[in-house]
Amino acid sequence: MIENVILLNKVTKDVIELDVSKTPYYILDSVDWGQVKSEHHTYKYVNQIGVYVTGTSLETREIEITGWIIAKTESQMDERKKVLNGFVNPQQMINLTYKQYDLEFLPNTSIKYSTTLVENNDVVCKFKIDGLCPDPLFRDSLESKVAVATTVGMFHFPMIINKIQQQPPQLLFGLRKPSLIVNIYNSGAERTGMKMVFKATSTIKNPSFVNVRTQEYFKINKTMIAGETVTVNTTTGEKKVIGFLNGEEQNYFKYRDLDSSWLQLEVGDNLFRYDADENIDGLETYIYFYNRYLEVQECY
Repeated sequence: MIENVILLNKVTKDVIELDVSKTPYYILDSVDWGQVKSEHHTYKYVNQIGVYVTGTSLETREIEITGWIIAKTESQMDERKKVLNGFVNPQQMINLTYKQYDLEFLPNTSIKYSTTLVENNDVVCKFKIDGLCPDPLFRDSLESKVAVATTVGMFHFPMIINKIQQQPPQLLFGLRKPSLIVNIYNSGAERTGMKMVFKATSTIKNPSFVNVRTQEYFKINKTMIAGETVTVNTTTGEKKVIGFLNGEEQNYFKYRDLDSSWLQLEVGDNLFRYDADENIDGLETYIYFYNRYLEVQECY
């Protein structure tokens, strides 16, 4: 049984929590996640038995949420309806959080209330929110982070120096990871985009990120100076290249190498290599992504 969901209007930033027992004003009744339909793309030759499937695409998802408004007076009921009236807007995306998963949807209509007196009065009122998920997949609420190339700090307080050492003590301030190849594991059910962050600790030239297996890459044709950061988002519908230097954000799309691919993380292991044309030791690289799932419903 689904016991709790949290709704966030991504435009107004208003939040409404629905729970089967804990929330005082808005009580959750049920959630229907719907299903993700597929479309199989096929072709066949003359006299062929069956068809050849060239690919499968996933369609949208329809969801439905029902709940109850609880009040003690008519004025309280009017006020709590007013909140829902302004919260559910078909032009404003809503983010739904269920346990550790998120799902975004656009309401199909404004808020729907029951039309019977038993289910719509000054004490209780049943309501329904239904919507369309343009992206039908759930994703982790927390973003995964992988430090591909970074310097691990080693110096710390208190620092203890052994007085009986025979030679001057060596102080290790930072340790650079020696490997240029990293495995990024996508534990979700579908391939997903990611955010690649290139950070320059000194002057570097033309940083890149390469898929070891396919040799596809994303490269920035620019000399970066210390403190400069470039973020590449390869997520479908959010593709962009943004630079950040001296507190100023700029569009860096013009620095994208024309042969670059918008790299994706396949399900399972993904081997990548970071690189630069000059001074690779001055480059730090981080990867951020969300695992994505077809379904997350558990036992009732």
